[in-house]
Amino acid sequence: MTAERLPELHNRGARGAGDSGTKYLVPVVQSTFRILGELSAAGNLNLNEITLRSGVPKSTVFRILSTLHHLGYVLRDHQERTYSLSSSLADLANDVAGVEALRRTALPHMLRLRDEFGETVNLGRMNLDKVVYVEVVPSEYALRLSERPGVAVWPHASALGKAILADAPEEVVDSVVRYRAMPALTPNTITDPDLFRRDLQRVKERGYAFDREETTLLAACVAAPIRDGNGTAIAAMSISGPTSRFNPRRDKKVVERLLQAVAAISAHYHHRAEPRTARAATAHGTKRGPRR
Repeated sequence: MTAERLPELHNRGARGAGDSGTKYLVPVVQSTFRILGELSAAGNLNLNEITLRSGVPKSTVFRILSTLHHLGYVLRDHQERTYSLSSSLADLANDVAGVEALRRTALPHMLRLRDEFGETVNLGRMNLDKVVYVEVVPSEYALRLSERPGVAVWPHASALGKAILADAPEEVVDSVVRYRAMPALTPNTITDPDLFRRDLQRVKERGYAFDREETTLLAACVAAPIRDGNGTAIAAMSISGPTSRFNPRRDKKVVERLLQAVAAISAHYHHRAEPRTARAATAHGTKRGPRR
């Protein structure tokens, strides 16, 4: 986010609001974005400078800055008594944009899988110690398994979580098996850390994970990871359905089609990474010329 961007957004928002009336505007939100805009433009400002530039009362500026500092969006230099924006704002914007790009890339593949097999297709990613559904394409059967985007589930019990964790660094796995609860959601849920690690090793070796009635009884699921240009699992896609008609462990075609879909989505991220690699090589003088 550039130094000019926040003021531009603030001014645009003010113009848009004037067109439709101002009775629904929240004053403290307006003040917050005035302050963020001034910090974005100037870099470092003290309390008095922010007050003068923003036109917001000093007591309100102090409370807003204290809140933003507590949330990690503003840094405070105690020695200079100045404030500046942290990288968390840019990270927040990038994260939202990244999730939306992932959803758009995966959705056509999800629809094709749903249409071919008739079962629910899910897209999920890790958020702290849970797996959050980014997109869900529900089955059209009356009896179906269907979550909602935004719902969080335990990674140790879900095929999505296991598909992602199987490729994760050891410290990330530790955060799940050593420092977080592993509740038994059904009698089939793996709650023993050693057994769970062995299950993750099997997932890594074969490239996909199963949920065998571990999250919900009478429900089966198979998931595979989606990887970025560095080979890191950034998300996973799954197909799930009632055990009365869906058994991915015996249906090789389901697994094959799922692996093809995640490979196609992963290739999208691989191609996005290549231009950056090429630019970096050029900048360091390592790009090779044509062979003679």
